[in-house]
Amino acid sequence: MKTVPQRPIFVSPKTAILLVFVPDNPAQRLVVDLLLDRVKAVAGDAIRITQVDEIINPEVVSSFGVQVLPTFILLKQGVEIWRYSGILESPLLTEQVCKQVIQLQPNEARLH
Repeated sequence: MKTVPQRPIFVSPKTAILLVFVPDNPAQRLVVDLLLDRVKAVAGDAIRITQVDEIINPEVVSSFGVQVLPTFILLKQGVEIWRYSGILESPLLTEQVCKQVIQLQPNEARLH
């Protein structure tokens, strides 16, 4: 198998990263995509969303100890600050993620 080198991703230290460990099931993936669209619409540039596929990146899934898909992990400057495994309703996921991001930015502009 040939690997293709990828350019590093540079993320502002002010930006939180939501890692989303997604299942291979297309129906579940669609539900997750809809949830993430809502989160991105509310959080805007305060958060970067990265999906991790269990089939393509099993070592990443394993390194985070993910056992249930989907799992949502919010990171700030490489430190895990919030985690949830399973499907959340859109308003609850948006509320939880935005609440964590706002707590990290007490002196900065609030989310949209």
